[in-house]
Amino acid sequence: MTLTPTLTMPPDPVDELLERMRPVAAQAVDALQVAASLEVDGITDHIAQVQYGYADVFALAKEVRLRAGSAGSTATPATGMPRGWALALPDVTHGLLYLLPAAVFPAALAVLGRRSLVLGLVVASGLGWVWAGGATWMAYRLLGRGHPGSAARVLRWSALAGLPVAAAASVAVVATTGAGYGLTAMAVAQMAYQMSSALLMFYRREAWLFAAMAPAVMAGFAFLAGGARLLPLAIAVGAGSVAVAFGVALGQTNDRQKRREPRLRDGLRGELGQLPLVLLYTALSATFLLQAHGRYMLGSLDIPIASIPLIVGMGVVEWRARRFGEQARALLSRVRYPREFVGRVWLLLTRDVGVCVGVVALVAVALLAALRAAHLLSSAGVVMTAASVVLAGAYLVGFLLANMARYAWLCGSLAGCIAVHVALVAAAPRELSPLADTTVFLGSALLLFLLFLAALAGRLGQARYHR
Repeated sequence: MTLTPTLTMPPDPVDELLERMRPVAAQAVDALQVAASLEVDGITDHIAQVQYGYADVFALAKEVRLRAGSAGSTATPATGMPRGWALALPDVTHGLLYLLPAAVFPAALAVLGRRSLVLGLVVASGLGWVWAGGATWMAYRLLGRGHPGSAARVLRWSALAGLPVAAAASVAVVATTGAGYGLTAMAVAQMAYQMSSALLMFYRREAWLFAAMAPAVMAGFAFLAGGARLLPLAIAVGAGSVAVAFGVALGQTNDRQKRREPRLRDGLRGELGQLPLVLLYTALSATFLLQAHGRYMLGSLDIPIASIPLIVGMGVVEWRARRFGEQARALLSRVRYPREFVGRVWLLLTRDVGVCVGVVALVAVALLAALRAAHLLSSAGVVMTAASVVLAGAYLVGFLLANMARYAWLCGSLAGCIAVHVALVAAAPRELSPLADTTVFLGSALLLFLLFLAALAGRLGQARYHR
């Protein structure tokens, strides 16, 4: 089955804060002055911990001052650890977090049947991808403008509203397809988990999500080992874990500061018009994957699960996208000539694309080996898995383009690649074989990577896009 992570790269909130505080931070004698300015700006220890991932205001102030005065600094003030390693682990684990509900899928399959399970996953995954992507984009923009309370409200009401939206969409699917209403329960649960993961990742509480879902994972494996007699337990524990995760996520949105903050329209003035493009980008991202995998979800196993390496590796892609931004800014302080910056920043990009593609390729090799040992591997499955490896590089470049607000190009590229895949399949004189279809999709994935790269090439070497 395909689980769809949110593929919108949020900006580093510390960089957003730095833009506001740069005049003060650059001239400050020490971090105490920056800390005092942060506190005047309404940032407390709680906000420093929850919104920015630092131990307290003073630790956050040190980082802001270091970035303002020396972009090459890589130390994490709170711990003394290298910044990349200190922040890498939460990001890298995101891929595993996206997959945690899969442990309960066998039990859900036993209750719902494969058709209802697949329909429920497709509906909730696609809708949840768009819903969570839009909510987190607005929240990060509000946070960057110094409105953490408004960001919390957006996340809270988006999470709560997502459940009835998922229910309504699934009921429409039931009415259209004649599937059972168990599909609705599946869709609501999946939406609840996707919103829980989006909120807890926003607040850097990934460990809490692991803890909440651990009983569900254990119950899912227990069902596989113990059989039908453990089915009620697996379903109950799975639903309970999702409910706990959802409750914990909502708890993070409590605005303890009680400051009066602007309404959404005022808080995002000048940027709210970009939201439709953000939503379209996430919708097209979901469509690109789901239209390729969806037709095989009721067939052989190897093609539907070919996206697992990509999902597992998405945390690495997010991590490298964050680090690229930091290291590109650091590079600006170390070079003297524009030509020197251009060459080095392309080397940075090449290295990070290689890391992302390499990690996903390693997971893909392990998956293919397991499928081959179980006699479940086909040539089409190998090709679809190769497409996942290519998409790791494409999504990294896509994150960088999103940070540059190139949503129009992102949407146009995705729409074009979807159209190419669909048109070639439709134009075939007879129904394409799985191998031919997956080969066409691999070609569209390569095209997407090249289109994204072409858009980035025009801006990558320009310093103003990395400040």
